[in-house]
Amino acid sequence: MTVFAIDIISDIPCVWCYVGKKRLEQAITLYQKTYPGGKNDTFAINWRPYYLNYNTGASVEKRELTKVKLANMSTEEQEKLKARMHRIGASVGIDFKWGGKIGHTSEAHRLIHLCQSTKSSELQNSLVEKIFEAYHEREEDIADRGTLRDIAVRAGLDKQEVIEWLGSGLAAQEVDAEAERNRKVVSKGVPYFIVNGTNVVDGAQDSSDFLEIFVQIKESKGEEKGDLVTGSCQNEEDQCADRICFRD
Repeated sequence: MTVFAIDIISDIPCVWCYVGKKRLEQAITLYQKTYPGGKNDTFAINWRPYYLNYNTGASVEKRELTKVKLANMSTEEQEKLKARMHRIGASVGIDFKWGGKIGHTSEAHRLIHLCQSTKSSELQNSLVEKIFEAYHEREEDIADRGTLRDIAVRAGLDKQEVIEWLGSGLAAQEVDAEAERNRKVVSKGVPYFIVNGTNVVDGAQDSSDFLEIFVQIKESKGEEKGDLVTGSCQNEEDQCADRICFRD
């Protein structure tokens, strides 16, 4: 049996991080269905924090902040970008919406960290899915602790335990420090996937790219490979371009 340890550096407001999660899951499902003995292999996923710094203060309307971030694009170009992301999202089961609020994501990352450190990888992944869904599809304010509490309960966590976590400030400095370290790890931005410590997928690549790495690791045991698969980025002045959200 092979264990695939996958570290994912991401931030919640990044559309490509959500798309990348879905494409990774497609690749895992395909691998387990098609590769001989693949259903016996294990995938252990660990979500690691990153702050894109879209908004470091109190939550503001997402549409207003988007106008600022995309000020170099015409209204027509912005609408084309949204339409493109709708098509890409729909292809992996995401219904992107552009309303709601955006605030700093430190509390969301802290909740994800505490879930990983005390619960299972599967429960952490479920929590991450619900947070992405809340932000990108339900237009919820994930900087709000009450909202995060409700999201965590939907993911299967105990309500009282989550309330205690969010009220304690536990691991706040640890998460901030890790997010800062991760800014030095990624080459351009997020999402950034590290498979078994050395194989890197930079950006929300197609599921076939993930699948290829899984097969290479399985057949070579991943000892010497150290592959890098990169996104075809368009313009580093954009916060989000093709397959990746750039660091600012």
